[in-house]
Amino acid sequence: MATRETSRPTTIFIWIVPRTCSTILAKCMTFVEGTQIWMEPYCASYTKETFFNPEYKKDDPRMGKIRAMEAEFRAGTMMQAILKQTKDLPNVIDEQEISYEWVKAQLEIVDPETKFVIVKDQSFAIADRLDFLPDIPNCRHAFMIRHPRDAFFSLKKVITKLYAFSWERSNFSDGLPFLPVNEFFETHHRLWKRLQGVDGHEPVIIDGFDLTTRPEDILPKFFAKLGIPFESRYLTWDESDEVITRKWGGGSGHVLFHPKQGSYSRAANSSKFDAPKNQRGTPLESDPPNTPELTRLINDAMPFYEEMYAQRVK
Repeated sequence: MATRETSRPTTIFIWIVPRTCSTILAKCMTFVEGTQIWMEPYCASYTKETFFNPEYKKDDPRMGKIRAMEAEFRAGTMMQAILKQTKDLPNVIDEQEISYEWVKAQLEIVDPETKFVIVKDQSFAIADRLDFLPDIPNCRHAFMIRHPRDAFFSLKKVITKLYAFSWERSNFSDGLPFLPVNEFFETHHRLWKRLQGVDGHEPVIIDGFDLTTRPEDILPKFFAKLGIPFESRYLTWDESDEVITRKWGGGSGHVLFHPKQGSYSRAANSSKFDAPKNQRGTPLESDPPNTPELTRLINDAMPFYEEMYAQRVK
């Protein structure tokens, strides 16, 4: 995406668990002057080593089922158009070709006009692969959290829609057998602890509910802690997703598919932070019922969430 420089920008890693309102933050930060955005390149690398690796759980019928669905989708008109577009975009790589090594190298090569490199990514994809973080100065780390009830319900809605599963009869191990769903929050917490005090900085934590309900309070404080000059104009932005194609880097699915048709198309086409209709951690009347799996996941995650929540930007 650029050339090597001796004077480098600040690289800010925003570590997340799924469905923490992080993509709308990435869309917002796309309009900050001098930013370069990376959309989950480590997650794409993880997926390449698992989901796209035919040897990974090759005898698991659940993997066989979703791989067959993916192969059919990849052969379709939409994905073929995305793959063709990928070849013309230097900031995007086919998700079957990306790797941890490629990501590390790319993050060590920066546009000389860039002031801030923003890398939004999943904690589970890097927690045990920290040797693939770039060897560069001026790194900061931030963490996004969201009440486990809200995060897991949102994720289940996405998965049941994506794979046409029944809400009551399905579980995450059916739809995501290649992802460590049971450990999402524990891994997030463990990475937060591991990165405390690195390079003399403490990681910054923000809660997705706080951000979307009080962006005028939370965003300036978040930016200040990371050394990003804040302007009030950053609270609204162009709703078009075309800026994503031009400015985001990463795997083809994360940059080209999901913003258009996938799990974060709403955030990709946003123009401001919209407050959720429910209160933090409480259901809407229209929500589907709880399930035993959701209850277990929420209860297991709460201690990790609550410790991080106490340290969030308020």
